[in-house]
Amino acid sequence: MPNRTRKRTNPNQVLLMLIVVLAVLLVGVICIALVIGSGDTNDNPGASESTPTVPTEPTYTYPNSLVLTAPAQQEMTVMVDKLTFEGAFDPNQTLLINGLKITPNKDGSFSHTEFLKLGSNEITLSYGGQDQVYKITRRYAVESCEPLGDHKYNSGATVLFKVSARGGSKVEVSFNGKTIELKEDKFQMGTDTAEGFLLFTGEYKLPSTNVNDLNLGAVTYKITCDGITETMTSGTITCLRPSDILASNPSVTPDYGKYINVGSGYIAQIITFSAESFNGSTVDDYSHPHNNYLPEGTMDYCSTETITLGKLSYVVLRSGHRVYVEKRNNPTLAWVDIVDRYRGKLPDHNEIGFASMVVDGRHTVLTLDSVWKAPFYFDLKPQTYQRPANSSDRNYSIKNFTAEYVDITFCYATKFTGNVTIPADNPLFKSAELIRQESDCILRLYLKKTGGFYGWDCYYNEKGQLCFQFLNPAKATASENTLGADLSGIKVVIDVGHGGSDPGTVREKYKGQDVHEADRNLALAQAVKKQLEAAGAEVILNRTTDVRITVDERAKMLKQEKPDFCLSIHHNSIGGHPEFDRFETFYFTPFAQLATSSIRSRTEESGVYSSSIMDWHHFFLARQTVCPVVLTENGYMSCDAALDKTLDPASIEAKATAIAKGIADYFLSINK
Repeated sequence: MPNRTRKRTNPNQVLLMLIVVLAVLLVGVICIALVIGSGDTNDNPGASESTPTVPTEPTYTYPNSLVLTAPAQQEMTVMVDKLTFEGAFDPNQTLLINGLKITPNKDGSFSHTEFLKLGSNEITLSYGGQDQVYKITRRYAVESCEPLGDHKYNSGATVLFKVSARGGSKVEVSFNGKTIELKEDKFQMGTDTAEGFLLFTGEYKLPSTNVNDLNLGAVTYKITCDGITETMTSGTITCLRPSDILASNPSVTPDYGKYINVGSGYIAQIITFSAESFNGSTVDDYSHPHNNYLPEGTMDYCSTETITLGKLSYVVLRSGHRVYVEKRNNPTLAWVDIVDRYRGKLPDHNEIGFASMVVDGRHTVLTLDSVWKAPFYFDLKPQTYQRPANSSDRNYSIKNFTAEYVDITFCYATKFTGNVTIPADNPLFKSAELIRQESDCILRLYLKKTGGFYGWDCYYNEKGQLCFQFLNPAKATASENTLGADLSGIKVVIDVGHGGSDPGTVREKYKGQDVHEADRNLALAQAVKKQLEAAGAEVILNRTTDVRITVDERAKMLKQEKPDFCLSIHHNSIGGHPEFDRFETFYFTPFAQLATSSIRSRTEESGVYSSSIMDWHHFFLARQTVCPVVLTENGYMSCDAALDKTLDPASIEAKATAIAKGIADYFLSINK
């Protein structure tokens, strides 16, 4: 066998080959791992592979021009020291605010705050080669003044000045060569002033003998507070000459009493369920117990010119009444027409005829025939009010209700037929007297006892007859129950203040929650209802959920339900005085004073509050005459200790018991 020579392998070559093999294996493992890691993870069993996504920047669509969402107006007056501009623009463009370049967010939005000095401020926004100038007035001491703008008043009218200014301010008005210092209005509740601001009022009597229109110039308001003085100026105030109305018709316009010569060619007719009247010889919106409501359908000659006070317009009737042309219950609600005005002719006199006087359920109803739906005056006499004679102070509080009779003056009624007969068992009246005057007549109804009057309403029935509905005294007897009275057969309406979009006072984030007055009012109302019902009374709440009710809707319900008593429940608040708290109760009609006093007395006795007051006030619902209406302010929600009581079930129950006992005391007292 031939010999063969073996070739020896180089060790270095072997090592190199081994490294290559290992590298190939490593690359394969890495590729497999990448495939597995990038697989579909959406739980779709049919997915075998997925394409990885790469995050991208969002795409923004920028506005073609500068878009501003705040502020809403280019000219405005503010009480704060800064103003924020918000909106959006194209970041590729340049926005300057008072020369400062604004840097937007990525989406083009921006927010920028400018600080304001007292007085006038001009802020210029420059964008796209155009400027927008914002004129902002910053005030410190004064929020608003009335009247502003141009105003025309009838000769002899009284101009009412109203200024909302920071508490502690000195407020002066310069007008027609005189300077008048305005005083804090006694009745601050219900005003539209901001927190920490008060209402200041004063009056000026216009000339009454001018033969031409008088240009009296402007009203200058000067307000000084904390060393800062601010001024505001009205437009032109004109006093119209008396001949601006239509030619008079002497045969139908009496020349005595409250009558006003407004001519005889223009008629105003009330087209709402009821119209509150004011004194026709003044220019103000003062309500007082001598005024009365006129029912739907009432008509009279009226002035051709309307009287304006702020945003409200009035028309003067020949009878001496003045009524709204239109009004609205809240600045956010629609206007409601009160009267319809048209040209026409009315009879030169009226005739009234007695039809009947009967007891109908809880009421005595006087029904009268009438030739036409002429106005009337309704008054309780004699009655002394705390208001000083010839004073502008609206204080119609009383010490006691002392009326002995009711006077109804039928305007233009030169003829009254029939004898007013009152049955001996009538619970209200004992006799009647007719007082004839030259151009009208007065029906005087004598009460069975002094102060024995409890409410009234008036309407035209389906036959066109004039009906006066008088509330008879409700029957109540002593009992051993919690309230000490059996209230069976007595009907009570509880007006639950605020509600819905009108929450009343709000304490935000108090112990972790927002506390709304509307909710606290309802909680207390339900507790009072429970107490009264346990004593036998029928109790109706005008709301049982968080809904809004307008003041007219509240008044309509009161007229429809015709209760023996109405309680209105509210809670109060005052800025800058977190320690202040008390119970407050108010009345408007003199026949509501006794019930108000009874509720206050029982509440004081309960010890729930550290103090209490009782006073007269012109709250809208309290001005209704259907029955005694008492409005209560059940503590100050701006006071933490008082707010805690509104949330505490035991305190709510104690408040409700005191109020219910006061109502029971009232009904027992009128039966003595």
